[in-house]
Amino acid sequence: MKRGAGPGAHEIVDVDAAAEIGVRNSQREGIGRVVVLDELICWNNLGRNVVFADRGFRPHSVFGETLFPDDDESSQYDLDIHAVLDVPHGGLVLVLNHLGIVRAFRREDLGGLGPPRRVAPTATTSFPADAERAVVAGQCLVGSSPRCDGAQGVLVSAPIRDVLPRVLEVGLANERFGEVTALGTVNGASEPQVALGGVGRVALAPVVGGEMLRPRWEVDVGFRTAVVVSADGLLWAAGCAITGAVDDYDWEGLRGGGFAVLDPDDGRMVAEGPVPEDVAWGTGGVAVVVAGGHLVAVGRTGRLYLLDPRRPGQWRSTLPLAASSLGLAHADAVGRHVLFGFNRGGYRLHLGAGPVRDVDRLAGGEPSGRLDGR
Repeated sequence: MKRGAGPGAHEIVDVDAAAEIGVRNSQREGIGRVVVLDELICWNNLGRNVVFADRGFRPHSVFGETLFPDDDESSQYDLDIHAVLDVPHGGLVLVLNHLGIVRAFRREDLGGLGPPRRVAPTATTSFPADAERAVVAGQCLVGSSPRCDGAQGVLVSAPIRDVLPRVLEVGLANERFGEVTALGTVNGASEPQVALGGVGRVALAPVVGGEMLRPRWEVDVGFRTAVVVSADGLLWAAGCAITGAVDDYDWEGLRGGGFAVLDPDDGRMVAEGPVPEDVAWGTGGVAVVVAGGHLVAVGRTGRLYLLDPRRPGQWRSTLPLAASSLGLAHADAVGRHVLFGFNRGGYRLHLGAGPVRDVDRLAGGEPSGRLDGR
């Protein structure tokens, strides 16, 4: 790691994105996904590769191959990653791309010592293309329906076994929920539960015997949900303002929005409030994370906004990294830190070390008691 140059260098450091290995095509340089799977840190250099690193951000393995070496556009989609997911009890890490191609890697093959090395999947299967959001619930791959079909409801695969079929069989569930714009899993129950985020709503549905049932509860929120995260025994949701005039493919037109903290038992609202106007929302992006019991939002120019949900509206921020928009953000929490990049910010990763490490100081001291009052 090295200190970032320019404004905010004292608060944000750069991480080597390991973009040298991989495919070459006309894709604009940027970050496509940032995912933390316990001790494994993963990210996608758009059109180039997928990197697997340790908690010290040292890359160990790089997948940088395409099924379409002679087709520029298809190779871009092949390495436009929509999800990197753990399969519990199977030791597999799944990488899902825009085309619906699912590559399975054995987790034990992704670590090791020495310089980054190329890694190949142990198996490949397929899921419907254009699923912007996906999670693993139990051993089922759950994805939003194809965006080109309106993303109505979710697709639930048959349980994933050690031997993957050529094509994952899927069934449609909860189509009545409408457009699914965010997905997350909720821990702590006897059966897997999936949080569904939509336009102005959030719901929680169990997955039993490989099938998703009707939601246990559904609540209204005042934003187009982009993020649903289970943390600290609560369900955190956030998204941009709802507008009929701007589609979320038009990232620069997305503004504002809000957050909600919900009790996963019954959907009770624990806390809610607005988010800053320039959060880097966009299709498939993750611009808000939960770190150390606080919300951290990534702004278009690289600012990190920090919020203690007990004090809605009292945001603190770092300095920006750029003078103009870097596109939509992809981020995840690494403990109390935030790793993030942008789809139009080049093959550059940033670690928000200062603002999240000092959350209590920046938020004006630690309030007493739990967020949910228990």
